[in-house]
Amino acid sequence: MILKKLFSATAGLAIAVALGQAASAETLRLASQGDATSLDPHSHNESFTNYFLANVYEGLVGRDKNFNIAGQLAESWEQVDATTWRFNLRSGVTFHDGSAFAADDVIFSMNRALADTSNFKHVLASVDSFTAIDDRTVEIVTKAPNPILLNDLLDLMIVDKQWAEANGSEEPINLQAEEKAFSATNANGTGPFRVVSRTQGEKTELAANPNYWGERGNVTEVVFTPINNASTLVSALLSGEVDVVMPLPLQDIPRVESADGVNVVSSPEARTMYIGMDQWRDQIIESPVEGNPFLDLRVRQAFAHAINAEAIIDRVMQGQATLATQYVMDKVNGYNPDLTRLPYDPEKAKSLLAEAGYPDGFELTMDCSTDRYVNDGQICQATVSLLAQVGIKVNLLAQPKAQFFPKVVSPDFGTSFFLLSWTPSTMDSLNVFQNVLGTRDLDNGRGAWNISGCSVPEADALAAEAATMMDADAREKLLQDAMALMVDNVCLVPLHVQQLVWGVAQNIDVVQHPTFEFPLEHFNVN
Repeated sequence: MILKKLFSATAGLAIAVALGQAASAETLRLASQGDATSLDPHSHNESFTNYFLANVYEGLVGRDKNFNIAGQLAESWEQVDATTWRFNLRSGVTFHDGSAFAADDVIFSMNRALADTSNFKHVLASVDSFTAIDDRTVEIVTKAPNPILLNDLLDLMIVDKQWAEANGSEEPINLQAEEKAFSATNANGTGPFRVVSRTQGEKTELAANPNYWGERGNVTEVVFTPINNASTLVSALLSGEVDVVMPLPLQDIPRVESADGVNVVSSPEARTMYIGMDQWRDQIIESPVEGNPFLDLRVRQAFAHAINAEAIIDRVMQGQATLATQYVMDKVNGYNPDLTRLPYDPEKAKSLLAEAGYPDGFELTMDCSTDRYVNDGQICQATVSLLAQVGIKVNLLAQPKAQFFPKVVSPDFGTSFFLLSWTPSTMDSLNVFQNVLGTRDLDNGRGAWNISGCSVPEADALAAEAATMMDADAREKLLQDAMALMVDNVCLVPLHVQQLVWGVAQNIDVVQHPTFEFPLEHFNVN
């Protein structure tokens, strides 16, 4: 295999709570504050949904227990020339319904990921063509040399072509239109677990795939229950009704730490929380103000100065986060160590608002989820209070993510002020530029999550150059310079990088990855 190692992660990024495996088959009971939004692997690029489905579906490549890129449905690969990659597919793999996996499933899935209703076009943005050489070989040709093609392919899950066509699921569901289709509630992957039953928002049951090609722990059944009430969630853990709570409500860390039979498990997460401001409409929506104040850099700077991110970390996040100076964490390629954030300075914020023509502030609406991120509702409430101190009246629209996401990622991006976050699954800043920071070019897979509509052409050019730069040091500098331009333009207001904090029964071995992946094949019940 001809492959230059593009990314390395220390084994410390994967945390095993306990060592050893039990011999008996066991049930694992998981709980979280929200549910996967769909079982369709190409409809909604949302981290929890992606990583829940990564236990059911697989890609050509994936992450191993130690967070390194490893083969999944591709057993090996080689780079034939600067733009041509050849993937040798694993033999003897079957989908959960027993049908054989072959190259045409890969080609079908790539085309499906490029469909109009897909939220995963960015995965193949660098790809010029893909063909099946034979049943066991797929060739991918990129438009230009791509130093992180394997990282990009981490987000591409493979669907059974025959199954999808037989069930009217040739294209992903349109989540923004709240479309309901067979692929939203049914699944047929090759992964270590198969879906036995699913009731959206109530319970999903998985069973171990008896024909799984890879190694798996002793878990044979998984029962996942979304519990959006924090007190009920923690009570379920302490009473033994569930084995793993992810994430653990931060206010309950001391309670769990002092309880018998459970542990608090934590590690850094590659998720940066940020506040977004509409920079593309001439008239912001859901606001009585005339025009769009956010088109003025001084207003965006004022909002950044008005938000006390350190106080949010201390009081809302209970110290379980680190201050963000930019839109990626320090372990992500392209992180710029020279950047600083605009300091909390409400008087400076008032002065900037006055300079921009808003001496008395203005009124607007903020969209916020209540069950997607750690303490998301409380973060938004704190933001509302802080902005009120500089004359900005914010009407908070807080709602479950099942309603929040269809609104904010609708075709017309139905929000002008919002809380969101991003985890680059590739652990590379280019992923953030492709999805969140790059000027919108939806037809070519860029900017699907650029809800703010921010646009800095100079940064786009640097990111585009980095996309084909094979020299690692030069590429890092390009990404760092692009990041500096986005921060200088206050594309978004970065808040913090949150910590992964789970509550786990003492008899459970778990693995945490910084992207929030939870690979259940590495979990064990002792």
